[in-house]
Amino acid sequence: MALHYRRLKIGFVTLVSPVLSGREAALKHADDVKEYLKKNLGSDVVDGGKFVLERSQAVEAWKKFRAEGVDAVILFNGTFSTGELTAEIIRNLDCPFALWGIGELALDSRNVSGSMIGLMAAGTLFFNLDKRFSFIYDTIDDEKTKRKLDTFIKAVRAISYLREATIAVIGMRPDGFEVSDFDELAIKKLFGTEITKLSLYTLSKRMKEVDVKEVEKDMEIQKKIFDIRDERIEEAGGISRLYLALKKYVRENNVQSYAPDCWPELRDIDKTPICPVNGRMNVEGVMASCECDVDGSLTLMLQYVLTESPPWWADFVNIIKARDAILWWHCGNAPYSLSEKKPVLENVFDFGGLSQTAVLKKGTATVCRLHSMRGMFVIHAGVGEVIETKPLLKGSNLLIKMRCGNMEFIESMLQNGIPHHNGLVYGDITDELKEFARLMDIPIIVK
Repeated sequence: MALHYRRLKIGFVTLVSPVLSGREAALKHADDVKEYLKKNLGSDVVDGGKFVLERSQAVEAWKKFRAEGVDAVILFNGTFSTGELTAEIIRNLDCPFALWGIGELALDSRNVSGSMIGLMAAGTLFFNLDKRFSFIYDTIDDEKTKRKLDTFIKAVRAISYLREATIAVIGMRPDGFEVSDFDELAIKKLFGTEITKLSLYTLSKRMKEVDVKEVEKDMEIQKKIFDIRDERIEEAGGISRLYLALKKYVRENNVQSYAPDCWPELRDIDKTPICPVNGRMNVEGVMASCECDVDGSLTLMLQYVLTESPPWWADFVNIIKARDAILWWHCGNAPYSLSEKKPVLENVFDFGGLSQTAVLKKGTATVCRLHSMRGMFVIHAGVGEVIETKPLLKGSNLLIKMRCGNMEFIESMLQNGIPHHNGLVYGDITDELKEFARLMDIPIIVK
């Protein structure tokens, strides 16, 4: 699945001293980093000049970065440099930063070059100027250094992605779902994410406008994705109609995620649960939460951009003691690409309309939620192993054994105010979540 995202612009400054040795060797190491950013991490590098060793050059660098609209800046401390250079750059820019230091022996000299001396002083400046940063150490040929840079770039991509994204709220939250409420201005202030609205009336109208031939064509795709019994074919056409109407809206309005009022109207009146549509859209890179949970949309977008793979929005249902695992479930919204086999379209509930039943595949997964409480955001996360099971309930099913302990994870959710809605994505992304949280100055709880 291709990530729907533009290339990042990374500002790069090589800080050196006009009097200490090691400058040329430092520049070579800096060039290696810039090459890795371009070739391995798919980023564009906006160079702040060959090097910066006096304030006038620092001024030119930050002005160039601001004009280019860089997503982040790397301050590569090639040798010792004085504090006014770092201060000049960081006080004039509002973006994520990485402070990079290299060891003395990397420069093949017995003379002190002072990269880390300058970097430690720079850390003090960041702290006093209330700026967030990541620390990277060593040359780019070190595997741990590569991993650290990769993690930084993923976090920067997530920050930029959320800042430029649009969430569509479809309808309004079900009565009693206070956990799905959101503070639009707080979201815009912290993340920059735009929020737009689509009424269920307008969506229903768009569904009726979908051409029958388009529905028939999409039904052929549905047959490849889902297990549909012959007597359900006509009924499944409603899912195609809703999918096509929603996909057109998403494209026309450049929407990266939507939070739908999935019940009771669509379910009870139109007899067309949106759940299978949500799963299809997630596979295609458009994140869909449930029950107008906008924090859920933010969570899914964060998981998606960090992994470039589809996450799943689910409910915590119960602890299955016999399997030493937690059951996560939702009414048929899981991405079909995550299923062990073709999801079956059937009546998940006792009302009209089809949804899907499936068990998700085995593997390591991260459970997390980006959640707002008391006007503040927090990230809660844990990692576990998805284990094999059969469908325990109609709908989307997943059993996961949490590394921290199942009851410990549930108690942590309860004690930290995290509701039943969480995002699950395959892979351990706790390092990336911590990096994102640090750069965004958001508290994070990892169990």
